[in-house]
Amino acid sequence: MSCDFPDIHFLPTKTTDSELYTFECPVYQTPERSRILATTGLPTNFLTSVYLPTKKPPSHWVTIRVALLCEKNEK
Repeated sequence: MSCDFPDIHFLPTKTTDSELYTFECPVYQTPERSRILATTGLPTNFLTSVYLPTKKPPSHWVTIRVALLCEKNEK
């Protein structure tokens, strides 16, 4: 399942304790997550993380494996 995500403009900010529900969403180049780098433990196509405000705890999004992809899986 996929849907378009709006453009992201990165703006560095300091985080505060009041931001209780922020999901650190991984961004991948492709949907493929099989090759892992031994040095970092991250998939080879991992680009960055984007911090998204959410009404649900981050564990909810981790459990259902939410991620942002730069390329759709056309299979």
